[in-house]
Amino acid sequence: MKTLITDVDLLAAALAQARVTVYEKDGRIADYGGVLEKYTPESVKISGTYFRRGEYVFKTEITRERSE
Repeated sequence: MKTLITDVDLLAAALAQARVTVYEKDGRIADYGGVLEKYTPESVKISGTYFRRGEYVFKTEITRERSE
């Protein structure tokens, strides 16, 4: 799982329409989340719900397709 920390991480998840899971700081799942809709320096909007960036941890499984 990749932890989304920077704006670049969040942008990549939004563009990939990756499912983002929201965790409490202690590691418990706060919300099974969904697609990231919007982010600001203070918050992240996932499936219609806003989460404060300083209070939660955001993780996703971003898969890269490899073209050969």
